[in-house]
Amino acid sequence: MLEYPNVLLLSTDTIETTVLQQALRKHVILTRADNLSDAMFLLEGGGYDAFFCAWSFHAGTWMEALETVREWQPDLPVIILSRTAEEREWLQVLEAGAFDLLVPPFEKEELLAVLEQASASREARALRGQSPRLNAGA
Repeated sequence: MLEYPNVLLLSTDTIETTVLQQALRKHVILTRADNLSDAMFLLEGGGYDAFFCAWSFHAGTWMEALETVREWQPDLPVIILSRTAEEREWLQVLEAGAFDLLVPPFEKEELLAVLEQASASREARALRGQSPRLNAGA
């Protein structure tokens, strides 16, 4: 994983944002957007290693955000955050193409592990896409 991953957070929940900032402050550069439009503007600049998205936010849902991010940056790992999700929601999120679904309590170790797995997965997909030899066996 990168030394300081750059993560974009789409959330209007100040408690959720504060918890994430406190848990990750020594390990991640966390930038927050309040709405999907602002998040897409920030993503245009590039340089993000992961995208955290609240289940719902001002004028939007995780599904809308996921679809939009997939259009702009299809390889960017999208991690959905929910306060009350259960197995059914987790399956829904994975089937929609998100990398994972996390629920509170947001522990530093869990957050960093998911970011590390997302980074490794992204790198592996990039290698498969760049190497014709790897694609031939797929």
